[in-house]
Amino acid sequence: MNLPVILDIVIGLIFIYLSFSLLSSEIQSILTTILQWRAAHLKKSIEELIIGQTYISQNNLESNVEIKKVKQLANSLYQNPLIKALNYSGGKGGLERAFRRITEIIGSVIRLVTRSESIFDKEKTAPSHIPSNKFAASLSDTLKIPELIKTISDYKLEDFKNQKLLKIQIILNELNLEEPSKKQIIEADFQNLHKELDIIFNDYKKNDSANINMALDRILDRLNLYTKKSLTDLPETVQSKFEEQMILVKQVLTNPQEREFLISEIEPSFSNLLDFWKKLIEIGKVSQVDFQSKNGKIYQKIQEMLELLPKSLQNNLYTLAKQARVKITKESDALNQFHKEIEQWFDHGIERASGVYKRNARGVAFLIGITIAIVANVDSLHIINSLSTDSLLRTTINHYSEELINNNPNSSELKIEDIKNQVNAASDDLKLPIGWGQKLTDKPGENKSLVWVKKILGWIISGIAISMGADFWFNLLKKIVDVKK
Repeated sequence: MNLPVILDIVIGLIFIYLSFSLLSSEIQSILTTILQWRAAHLKKSIEELIIGQTYISQNNLESNVEIKKVKQLANSLYQNPLIKALNYSGGKGGLERAFRRITEIIGSVIRLVTRSESIFDKEKTAPSHIPSNKFAASLSDTLKIPELIKTISDYKLEDFKNQKLLKIQIILNELNLEEPSKKQIIEADFQNLHKELDIIFNDYKKNDSANINMALDRILDRLNLYTKKSLTDLPETVQSKFEEQMILVKQVLTNPQEREFLISEIEPSFSNLLDFWKKLIEIGKVSQVDFQSKNGKIYQKIQEMLELLPKSLQNNLYTLAKQARVKITKESDALNQFHKEIEQWFDHGIERASGVYKRNARGVAFLIGITIAIVANVDSLHIINSLSTDSLLRTTINHYSEELINNNPNSSELKIEDIKNQVNAASDDLKLPIGWGQKLTDKPGENKSLVWVKKILGWIISGIAISMGADFWFNLLKKIVDVKK
């Protein structure tokens, strides 16, 4: 057997593998759509990302509680409008609705037969891809982290404002003004300052996207104007004392280091919230908190958020928040950086999950390949034997193979649908050595056990080959045809 004949046999074998790889891809694509493998794998991956490895292999009460929390949180994430909007289920035409209904029914029947629950909770479908920025935003929104931080910021800014007003009131009282007219003017100035600071605070409280730096700048501006106005109204004997005291009052706003610390107190990061809660638990003061007070409401909101979080996710988010604080240059950027850290954490987790999905898909492709090989009796050993003895079959397959390569010269721009149509058209004109209408062996008297061993081996080889995909076989076919030329 010379080299051209060997190349013709290889080309014929590859052409047949290519034909059935296209069929296998179609079957796998249909199963993936009906059973929503991508969407189901994505949700399972998110659940595993949330719970980590700590509780997956354990079987105790604590693990069961944590797993239940994970499922509840994952379901809540999928109900968030940001992720729910990604669940596009196709057009609203009659044909599209009918197709969706058919796939839903088939999926339900398969779950009923396999006795498996729907992973999508109350929903029938779910997105097969979630961008990391959508996940970070929906997690933050579901846990109400921005709302919690805004509530705390409102309370803290109000406390800061009231402390400054109280300090100024003490300064004024210590001036011991005796002249009634001066005292009345100074009191009016103070009342005006009080109203102006209240307006600044209310503006900040009403605006969910308000900037704390801007609010503090406005407070400082009001304090400067008040100081300037009061100095013109106060007796000369107390002006210098008043000015010195007001400088101390404003120092936290004018000194860059003190101001940064003030902002971190007013707008706490996620890690600060957890630190704060852990300290309360350690000193045993949680039970002593008055939940009707402002601080009590803060404690209650933190507690509500933490009740939604599995311990592993608490630890992960705490670490991410710490990383975010290291990277930021301004405290006002803490929440945005925290979101970026969540995005990176999510991307890394999904990247690992993607590798698992590809391995699983490869296994499914092999099972489909084996099934096709058995059902269609695609026996690689028998095909090789037929090609080696049938020169007309070799020549015909080679002709169609070269025609296929010539019609698709650019491997980087393959159109699988076009290749499939061309292969199907060629297969209709070919009598391939496959199917069950053939003799088990061409050798009379051959041991039946050996015949079946060879056939099973041929099926296994075919199953593996079919599972390798149409792209692989088309590119290999192109290379072999080029070698032959």
